[in-house]
This record gives sequence, C-alpha cells and structure tokens, in this order.
Amino acid sequence: MIRYILLFLHGITVITALNLDYLDPTKLQTRTTAAVQQETALNIIRKYVPSDNNNIIVEVNTLLFNGNKDTFSIRTSQGQLRIRASTGVAALWGFNYYLKKYCKSHKGWQVQRISLPDVLPEVDETVTANDRFRYYQNVCTASYSFVWWTVEDWKSHVEWMALNGINLSLAPVAQEAAWTRIYKQIGMTQEEIDNHLTGPAFLSWLRMGNLRGWGGPLFQSWHDRQKDIQYAVVDLMFKLGIVPVFPAFNGHVPKAFSRIYPNTTFYKVNTWNDFSTEYCCGLFLDPNEPLFKTIGTLFLKEIIADSGSSHIYTADPFNEISISSWSTPFIQKTAMSIFSTMTRTDENAVWLLQNWMFVHDPVLWPKNRVKALLSSVPNGRMLILDLQSEQWPQYNFYEMYFGQPFIWSMLHNFGGTLGMFGSMDIINTVVYEARSSKNSTMIGIGLTPEGINQNYVVYDLMLESAWRKGPVRDLDAWVGDYAERRYGCNDTAIAWKYLLKSVYNFNGLNRIRGKYVITRRPSFRIKPWAWYKSRDLFEAFKRFVFVNNPDCNTPGFYHDLVDVTRQALQYRAEQLYSRLLIDRYSNSWVFNASINRFLDVMSDIENILYTNDDFSANLWVSKATDLARAPNESYHYALNARNQITLWGPNGEISDYACKQWRELFTYYYIPRWRMFLSAALDAKVKRELWDEQSVQEIIKSEVEEQFLNAEIRHAYLSNDAQSLALNLYKKWALVPNLDDLPLNIIERDPEMKTTWPDTIDSEITPGTSPTVIMWQSTTSN
Repeated sequence: MIRYILLFLHGITVITALNLDYLDPTKLQTRTTAAVQQETALNIIRKYVPSDNNNIIVEVNTLLFNGNKDTFSIRTSQGQLRIRASTGVAALWGFNYYLKKYCKSHKGWQVQRISLPDVLPEVDETVTANDRFRYYQNVCTASYSFVWWTVEDWKSHVEWMALNGINLSLAPVAQEAAWTRIYKQIGMTQEEIDNHLTGPAFLSWLRMGNLRGWGGPLFQSWHDRQKDIQYAVVDLMFKLGIVPVFPAFNGHVPKAFSRIYPNTTFYKVNTWNDFSTEYCCGLFLDPNEPLFKTIGTLFLKEIIADSGSSHIYTADPFNEISISSWSTPFIQKTAMSIFSTMTRTDENAVWLLQNWMFVHDPVLWPKNRVKALLSSVPNGRMLILDLQSEQWPQYNFYEMYFGQPFIWSMLHNFGGTLGMFGSMDIINTVVYEARSSKNSTMIGIGLTPEGINQNYVVYDLMLESAWRKGPVRDLDAWVGDYAERRYGCNDTAIAWKYLLKSVYNFNGLNRIRGKYVITRRPSFRIKPWAWYKSRDLFEAFKRFVFVNNPDCNTPGFYHDLVDVTRQALQYRAEQLYSRLLIDRYSNSWVFNASINRFLDVMSDIENILYTNDDFSANLWVSKATDLARAPNESYHYALNARNQITLWGPNGEISDYACKQWRELFTYYYIPRWRMFLSAALDAKVKRELWDEQSVQEIIKSEVEEQFLNAEIRHAYLSNDAQSLALNLYKKWALVPNLDDLPLNIIERDPEMKTTWPDTIDSEITPGTSPTVIMWQSTTSN
C-alpha cells in the first residue's frame, strides 16, 4: 500500500510517497498459520477459564484484517463467547477487552484479578486497531526489568503483551552468545572477550557502545540460558502473530579489533558518563570499510539462524554518544552501511530506530543532520520510535520524520525507578491529535519505559489508545473504573480522582528521573519540587486507609495502598528535608529534633514497604543469584544486581539513577546514608567545626554504598496488616503543622515555541529561574 503525504519544507510543498509495503501486518504477523495462532491463543485463554468450562470459542482468520490492521469481534450466543480475530494476538486482545469491559477484570504486571462469571455478559462488538502496530519495550528494559528472568517469566510476559494487543516487540535474543562465536572465529582471545563483555545488568549499554567490561565476564551458563529463552520466546511470539524485533550490527566493536585488523580504520567512541578508559570507549568501525558489512552479515546470520527472520531489526549506533569522526557525511554513510548490511541478509529488512539521540543532545543533532540520517534509508524501510512523545515529541519538528513512518511512544519511566507519576491528560489527547494531524506518518503507538512494575494505570490508559477512537471523555470516571477492575470494589473512586488531580497530572518539561531526596546521596544542596499540592495526595491517602469493604481485600488493593502510603510519606520526607535545611542554622537542639523527624518518616516508609513483597530488593537479588551454577557466578550476578540499583558503575558514575524504593534498600542503604550524613552535620555543628560535605559523602560512599555490594541482607518479618499500619501512618503524618508545600517548580510547555532541552542539564533548578533552552533552528551540517 502506498499512502501519499504532503510535507511543507521551507514553504515548498513536496509530495512524498509513504511506502508501507514492508510494514504490512498481514505479511509480518502471519508467518505461522491461522490454525497455529488459533490453537496458541486458545491454550492461553484456557488458563483463565475453569477447566470444566468450554464456553469460549476462538477463530483466527487472516481475512479479518481491516485495512492492514488487526481486528477482533466478540459475540455471545447461547451462553458462549465467540472470538473471531485476524491473528492470535488479536484474539487474546479481544478476550482481555471482554474481561476488562464486561467482566470488570484486570491483568497487570504484578497483580491480576480475573472474574469470569458462569453466565457470560452479553456482547456483540467489533474492534479494529487504530494503527498497524502496538509496540513495546525500550532497549534498556532488558537490563532494568527483564535481566534475571527465566523462560517461564518471559512466556508469562508475552501472554500479557498479547492480551494487550501488542504485536511488535523487541525479542529476547542471546546477542552476546552470537558475538562470542564470531569473536572466537575472527581470532579474539577469551581474555579479550571477557574484558569486552559487561555483566548481565549492563548489557543494554554494551550493545549501544556506551561502555564495556563492567560487571563481567559472562559465563557459558549465561549464554546457554539466554539461547533457551530466545528459542522458546521467539517461537511463542511467532505463534501468536507478534512480530519479534531482532538486533542488527550498529558499528560498535571491541578494542581487540585493532589488533586483529591493523590496516582497518576505526574511530574512538567518546566517553560516556565519565566512565574510565578501563570500562569506556570501544571502537567504531569505519562504515566505508568492507569489514563493516562482513561483520554485520556474520552477526545477522547468527541471530536468525535458528528462528528465522521477522524482517524488523533494531540498531542504535549513536545513543548518547558521539564518534571522533563526527560529521553529517559520516553519519549518513553509517546509516547507509547499517541498512545495506541488513538487506544483504534480508532483502525485506526494515530498520527500527529509537530517536533518543535527538532528544538527548540536540546540539549534536541539528535538523538537517537528522534529515540526512533518515533520508539515507529508502522511504518505508526505517521505522522511527518517537521515544518520549508524551513529553518531548519530535515528529512535528522533524516534519513527520521527513516521510519515514513513526510510532508515538510513551517512555514515562527512567531506570525502573518507583514513584507515582504520570501525564494522563497528555496521553489522553496528544496521541489522537498526532494520529489525525495533517500529513501524519504515524503508524502505531508504543510503550517504551526503561523499567516496568510501576504506575500501571498510566500504561493501561495508553494501551487503550490503540483502539479508542478518541480521548476518554471523563478521566475521573475512567480511573474509578480502573480501580474497580483492579481491586474488585468501587470504594476508591474518589481517592483515584485525587490521584489523577495530583501525581498523575504532570504537564511540564522537567526531567523526571525518580531521584527523590530519600533515594539520593545525602546533601544539603538538593532542591525538591513537585507539580501538585500535598492536600490532594493526602486526600487520596485518607480515602485509601479508611476503606472498610472485604471485597477490597485483593492483591491489587494492597499493592496500591502501600504505594500511596509510600508516596505520601515520600512527599512528607521532602517537606521535612526542606525544613531541615532551615533548622541546621538554628541551635543544636532544634537541628537534632529536625533530623530525628526526617529519619523517622524514612523509617515509616521502610515499615510500610515490609508489608508487601512487590517492594522487595531481595526478590531482585535472589532471582539473580538463582541463575548461578557456581560460587563465582553467584558473586558476579549479585554484584550486578546490587550495583545497578545503587552506584551504577565502579565509582558511582550514575549513582542512584536506577534507585528503587524497596524495603531492604531503606534498611541497608538509604537510611544509613542519611543517618551518617546528618550525624556528621550535627557533630560539626556542636563542635563548631567547618562542615565539609564532600568529605562526608566520600566516607558514606566507602562505609555504606560500597559495603552494600557485599552486605548480608537478612530476611525480615513481613507484616500482613498493611491497612492497619497505613492507617496509623496517616494519623501520624497527615496533619503535621508548619510544613510548606514543595515549590511548584514546573517548566511550562509553550505550544508555539519549538524547543528542546538537552538531557544532560540538571532540571533541579532553583525555583523562579528559567532553564537553558536550545532553539530548534540550529542547522549546522558538519
């Protein structure tokens, strides 16, 4: 299918053909037969239906595609539910649609509540997807959320994907196993391989050329497990009609290549996040070298040797980095070489590209350089992920990516951090505007979080934009219905109205990274801020703790009760920190009292988290060590798991970026850090000594942060009475006097001004000042 669009470039109307022949779901989703997809979908549905219940019938027929888009119909007749769908994923999408809309059920990441009555609710409805694709995953999700998963974990997650209609997703691929075979084939030694490959928790950044070696080596048992996952999960994706996206060569190679190929041109990769040369800066192969296509072809053939191809490949050559030979012609030639390497192996290849590099550093990516990159690939042979459309949409400025198709994506979360946050009004409107805007090349919606298992309500709403024909008219009613499906009771509808008004009402341009006061390395220079009033959050908190309905005694309710309590106390902690900044200049008695109150609220956060296993660091670490087959493997996996969520690097290069508000981290990390810091500050005050914050931070790093990497995490008693504790904490903290709200330090959007803000700038600016803004009009080309 060829669709024509008009692009207005500098006042000149240009007609560009949008070629979607290579992005046709009727071809990409039908590698396996309708019969196989039907059987696979039905087997999954049976997991949610009583064993003696045969009242659900599934029919998959590819003729049901409507305009190259997945379609399902659900109809009840004589006590049976008949699902007819274009693919297996569409059939499961239809089943979940029925569960949500007609049976008040919920299937989330961490909790589910399925209620399928004996007498099925009547329905007769047909739904066609708004777009060709529903995409899922960020390249970092594999490291921040999936890294320790087993085959069964992955299969369960693929089922969740299908139930939500996702038909395009990164596949879990044993990339490093493939590279190891290639590296040995070309003559790299085992020592060179071990020095190059990172540990499991940092593989995403190895793959994008950001760092090397840290947390390694990788063991053969790791490669074997990843191959098992790849074979099983890719097979399941194909059987459901989900298009798996495979990795392709992006130009980054180990330093040992310069030894093996001394007459080949390589370029230095510039330092990323201040990592030392021991772990930073591999080499980038000159795209003009014949070796580029040779290596790329070897890799792609290894990747698809067993599973075959889906024709969609991902490669991110310039993610948060630049190359020593940086220029527009160099970038253009690199893009041409990457794509020609793909088509050398697969003539129907399409390149899936994240746009994060444009957002991260617009100085490196002026408009005409981006155009040169995108136009290096034939129209319709590159699919762009507009990675953070809910905050930093790029498609309008880049004129609908100069004719290349794109996916409107919601990034939302960085590092898998916890903290209630979302822009629900935005995703309820802007995605529909982008789809219907003049000359739009949008062909899908996507979820692209760096980490999952947080703020599920935001993702649930975003997923519905795949089938809704327009925005939800009443979001207050929608979140109330969401809560009823998730909990099995409707007692929290007003509470959710206040959550929607507060934590889920962010509409600014500030960087949101989940680095709250309590999870940051202690300092007196932190500037906490918020985008909502504390009254609204505590009103939601109150209405949660006073719920008195046995029907609400469900995992979903208790998870969210703990989360809301944690969020309210987190806000109080930041208020108390702000008060502490004032009290440190008072007398020692007042300062000590302020310290005790701040540490007290942190201890209460710790206590509420101990009532729910969903907020446990032990699960993260134990899943890592469970993969070990020898003591040295256990040590390395535990180091990877602990380092990523704390120091993130050998010297804390990205400290606290992937911080988690998990209970054991409060016990062994966050509270000890703050207690030591504040004790030192009080001691200096009492003794009238000069306060040296940096020296104290160095001591904390040595005695707390680095010690945590090997500390014994003891099993603690898990209280099963979250509601009583939450009620007591509400009574304790809801009405604390003399605390000002956090400053509403929101960087406002200006719909008339097309600007971007480098991701490298710290958004925690002083209230009342303006951020540094870089105008889009930069046009440097070399």
